[in-house]
Amino acid sequence: MLKGKILFRITKDHPDWKYLKEEEKIGEVSKQLEFEDTYAFREKVPKSNMKAYIKNDLLLVAGGGYDTKHVYDVKFVFE
Repeated sequence: MLKGKILFRITKDHPDWKYLKEEEKIGEVSKQLEFEDTYAFREKVPKSNMKAYIKNDLLLVAGGGYDTKHVYDVKFVFE
């Protein structure tokens, strides 16, 4: 199992912008947001492949499930 966390900011054009609290917004961008999840892999997979998969998955989540064009200042943390 591997826990991954994404730290990111979004623009006002993001589909989930309307769900942010006013204190999470700075003009037309958000303050730093974060999301984390734990991943379990059934097969023996190299850790680098796990991290690549998790990065792609978390980036899609940060994009609201649509795309990533409104997501920036992205950082990942793994445990």
